[in-house]
Amino acid sequence: MNTNAPGFWELRLYEMLPRRLPDMHHQFAHEVPPLFARAGVPAPLAFWDCFAGPMTAMLAYLLRWNSLDERMAAWGRFYGDPQWWRQYEDAHGGEQMLERSHVLLMRASPAWQPDHDDSPVPASLHELRMVELAPQAADSAHGALATVDLACVARHGARVLGLFDMVVGPRLPQAAVFLAWPDAAEREAAWMAHARDEAVAAARAAERAAHGVPLVGRTDSFLLRPSTYGPPRGVPW
Repeated sequence: MNTNAPGFWELRLYEMLPRRLPDMHHQFAHEVPPLFARAGVPAPLAFWDCFAGPMTAMLAYLLRWNSLDERMAAWGRFYGDPQWWRQYEDAHGGEQMLERSHVLLMRASPAWQPDHDDSPVPASLHELRMVELAPQAADSAHGALATVDLACVARHGARVLGLFDMVVGPRLPQAAVFLAWPDAAEREAAWMAHARDEAVAAARAAERAAHGVPLVGRTDSFLLRPSTYGPPRGVPW
């Protein structure tokens, strides 16, 4: 999406009891799609499970909405559907499946310039990075993240799937970045190169001089495995 991309993206993170994660995947692969379609919830752009990071045994998926009004109406229809609650009770079987859920709302970052790469998206390893931004210069921080940090790792094998500005979520202002990697070794090498990169270090020094702090701050990284039933579609999103 370009800087004028309308609408909102919704990232839903479900922390699961590990043994119930396959049951949740089964629900989303087979039972939930017709209910989403009936309620007007758009088909998710991707499904993943998280195998490393602050939250593991986690199912994640991404939606795109034209407006918040559309979102509210569609979720109202979905949660008002008696069939959903019958499926919910059948799937849970009287046992807990979910530890907690997180609902994050985002817009396209003003600094996101997609590469419009039509080649297949690497499916072996994806990464979600939740990046805290300097509150006194959040717009500039998006630019720094895109032109300094993401440009660096892209030179070392990352494919940037999306860069978003968090509207509702923890520790605002914050950006969400989705990356695809050929494999874990290339990811590790890229981030090591980023840590040693002189241009990145020079940018952080200039940010401290201008703003008193680096514009790009604490980052939480989640390693994701794309699901077989919902691989990323429509990239760039």
